[in-house]
Amino acid sequence: MLQQGGMTAMEALRAATIAGARYLGLDAQLGSIEPGKLADLVVLDANPLENIRNSEKIRMVMKNGMLYNENLDEVWPSQKRRGTLRQ
Repeated sequence: MLQQGGMTAMEALRAATIAGARYLGLDAQLGSIEPGKLADLVVLDANPLENIRNSEKIRMVMKNGMLYNENLDEVWPSQKRRGTLRQ
């Protein structure tokens, strides 16, 4: 939607990440990838700077330090299929 409003892909990505965190006063904790910041992020299959719709091509998601694949199987720090209970 931001790009439809006239922003470039880079401007839209910045507005959705670091600028949003800065507006909320949380840019010291999130909004960019830096040591010591929270690491919830997505790994994409294609470059969103080439086409903003590539931001929908999600390969993996990191949430609370755990990495999940497109099937929501945990792949790091341990490998667990979705629906498997933690021990």
